[in-house]
Amino acid sequence: MKKSDLNINTQALTMIAHKLRTPLSIINGYCEALQTQNKNSLSPFSVKALEEIGVQGAHISHLIDKLAAFNKVWAASAQTMQKKQFFLKPLIKQSAARVLALEESLSSARQGGPESTVVRKGTFVETDCPDKLSLTADEDLLRLCVEELLTNAVKFNIKAEKVIKVQGINHGDCISLSVRDYGVGIRPQDVSRIFEPFYQVDDDQTGQVTGWGLGLTMVKRILDLHNGAINVVSDRGLGSIFTVNLPIL
Repeated sequence: MKKSDLNINTQALTMIAHKLRTPLSIINGYCEALQTQNKNSLSPFSVKALEEIGVQGAHISHLIDKLAAFNKVWAASAQTMQKKQFFLKPLIKQSAARVLALEESLSSARQGGPESTVVRKGTFVETDCPDKLSLTADEDLLRLCVEELLTNAVKFNIKAEKVIKVQGINHGDCISLSVRDYGVGIRPQDVSRIFEPFYQVDDDQTGQVTGWGLGLTMVKRILDLHNGAINVVSDRGLGSIFTVNLPIL
């Protein structure tokens, strides 16, 4: 997908993100301040309302961060990228840690905080990648790519225990990185469209997944900048495998 193929006004998106940050920071700030008060001084309704405001505030903050990341990627070019050699496994580990921390934070908030009695089995990322497997790329952009694929693997999985497998392989002429989940899978009619901007999968199994619908568009853009490619294999009800292929420079 070439940049010229999309008519996206990133200047407008940047302005929207900037305008939202200030009032949102005030809302989140007052919400946190009220939540630190003695809960006995608040009615049960007020406690519940503040918890929900906190959850939605965190979600909106995440959406704004994703919008800023997309704008950064869309503004990048082959000339502005900061390519260097680095090991792939630490990047995978760091990306997984960030995604799991966010998932745990949002899950805890939705279910009543750390003192909740709800049992959560959790999300696990299994990494199979040689320690010395290295590649030359823009590390920050590739990290965004991996985090987005991991985030989707978590999002489109309704199981109590989510297992995601990440594998890095050197094929000689290219390096592949695959992200496999065991979620609901993708409908055949959606597979060909998931990289389109603002397209979101919404059905009776996944429910309405919140977001901008720009994550996989961003992934495709990052790979285009690196002359890479991505393919998807998905079985309905069994999960999906997203495989990134990057040329060895």
